Amino acid sequence: MKIPSWPAWLPYPISWLRGFGLVYILSALVRSQIQSGDNFLVIFIGAWLTVPFVFTFFHWVLAAAVKFLLTYLPAHPKLNPVRQYLTDRWSGLERSHWREGLNAFIVSFVAFLISVLVIAYLLPVPSKAEASEYDTYLLRRNILVLRRDLIPIGMLFLSPYLYQYDLWVRRRRAIKSAAKAKKQKPTKTRSPAATNLPAPNPIEQELNQLSADAGATRMRPVRQPNPEVADWYVFRSGKAEGPYTKLQLWEVQKITARTKVRRGEADWQRAGEVSELAKFLTDK
Repeated sequence: MKIPSWPAWLPYPISWLRGFGLVYILSALVRSQIQSGDNFLVIFIGAWLTVPFVFTFFHWVLAAAVKFLLTYLPAHPKLNPVRQYLTDRWSGLERSHWREGLNAFIVSFVAFLISVLVIAYLLPVPSKAEASEYDTYLLRRNILVLRRDLIPIGMLFLSPYLYQYDLWVRRRRAIKSAAKAKKQKPTKTRSPAATNLPAPNPIEQELNQLSADAGATRMRPVRQPNPEVADWYVFRSGKAEGPYTKLQLWEVQKITARTKVRRGEADWQRAGEVSELAKFLTDK
């Protein structure tokens, strides 16, 4: 799911886009409320608590817009690349919208905390006592204003890396789950439904989702169910009944080793004589 030729230390474009959107929305909420002399920390906390709802709403709007385009996009050969792009890149928007809001909530808090600590270390502010003693009130005020203005810049730099870390963690979790699934041995007693109709691999679907989140266009092939053709008949009450799948022979007809069956137009046989029906027989 890695983007070819993309530096490992640099966040993907989607991470930069999310980080920029987060900082822009948070800064806009703060600046719309702050006035001269207001408590910056209180206003920031209010804006921070609002961010999850704003991001969840925008994520829902974007998902609805993509779904609308995929539904009503005209079926024209020239538009196939656009349809494929929307399907590959943005199909993951169907996941929980609140997940995006929760990510924004966590990323904004961590980025703000780290930015404040680093800026406070690099730009120490004279205390009120020192400002009174050396008459440096103006210097103290200017440093405090500079600190406040530098916080969004620090968050803008840190947020993409935090989003990239989230992608990395989810990718590692999906890879570990895939490796664990391969190591697990199948149980000795498996139902015909489990052996006859394989479900899509959820691990591969998760890796595809992460690829879409990271901006990658090449997807892993997801194994889809391959439904069996119903071409089996059962001889009941002097006539042929069917067609059925092998699973339906077991579930509906409850065939035994002595039941007469045939496949298509072949000759009638005892079910016990057909090797591929051995696991679908019912003991009576």
